[in-house]
Amino acid sequence: YFYAPGDKEVIVTGTIDGYLWKGKIDSLVLDKGYFCDLKTVDDIHKGHWNTYEHRYVPFIQDREYDLQMAVYRELIKQTFGKECQPFVFAISKQTPPDKMAIDFNGVDDQYQMDADLDKVKELQPHFWKVMTGEEEPVHCGKCDYCRETKMLSGFVHASDIEV
Repeated sequence: YFYAPGDKEVIVTGTIDGYLWKGKIDSLVLDKGYFCDLKTVDDIHKGHWNTYEHRYVPFIQDREYDLQMAVYRELIKQTFGKECQPFVFAISKQTPPDKMAIDFNGVDDQYQMDADLDKVKELQPHFWKVMTGEEEPVHCGKCDYCRETKMLSGFVHASDIEV
């Protein structure tokens, strides 16, 4: 109902704090003021440990999809001059798969999206320097890149393994 009527894989561009950005919207329903993004996740309800907050968070926060929606919303506004509401449709890799339609209509969501754009503005100079080879990336130790380039340099005590 929400996803089907939209224009698919719409390219949006703009600048955020002087840096060029480009995104691809899975489904954009501009005349009704919303867009949809599809996400696949191992388990929608599985908590993900956030080392900064010292608590489990949903996959949306762990993978910073809320930040992605804030950037997409800003790029849609710059490309088409229209404010749009984000929706995420998630499906799990379980058998049978779980499904969830996720909105960002809460009281704190506008605050969070503003904070997400501030985070982008703060971090993008470093990202740009990494992309141009001027700086080394900060290694998280868990993402695809870190696993691919990982070199063993010592031992980790069994009780220090992060989960």
